Amino acid sequence: MYEEIKKLAETIGFEECKEIPARLIPCDPSLRRFCEQNLCGMYHASYMCPPAMGNAATLIAQLHNFKDALIFTKEYQIADLTCQEGYLGQQIAHERRSQLLWKSMQKIGFDSKNARVLAAGGCHLCEECGIKTGEPCRHPDTAIHSVSGYCIEVAKLSKTLGIDFVGKNGGVVFYTFVLLK
Repeated sequence: MYEEIKKLAETIGFEECKEIPARLIPCDPSLRRFCEQNLCGMYHASYMCPPAMGNAATLIAQLHNFKDALIFTKEYQIADLTCQEGYLGQQIAHERRSQLLWKSMQKIGFDSKNARVLAAGGCHLCEECGIKTGEPCRHPDTAIHSVSGYCIEVAKLSKTLGIDFVGKNGGVVFYTFVLLK
């Protein structure tokens, strides 16, 4: 089944895949402080980000309860890393690619009981998330959770897996985590 997911990911445009037992993904609940600083503007602004997605300890326990993780990467060219709009645009492009992978996985039998997909940043499916208007999530089958909300130590994991944040072509590498039961 993993090979089928890898083929889907390759078709969608992911470039690399690494596998690791989910229990070995390094997490640190103190990283939640970065979400609370709200530098990305998504704290209290999305169901797929903290605090709405749950407390750090519970999410880390859920993550480590999965059997395996497939970590997919994709390199994006960003002309100016200090340009928030340029970075956000590529992050949203990666989010869309991750959502497409999740929808494709659902077509072959995966659901929230046996898999979860996490990606960089918060959810940008709606112009204004229902959390701000008191409505439930409008896209519960498509929306994916933030990697940051799970307090994953991405830099530490990258070293373990031999993945560099700077891509082969000088771009920025974004991650998507597929957690499997």
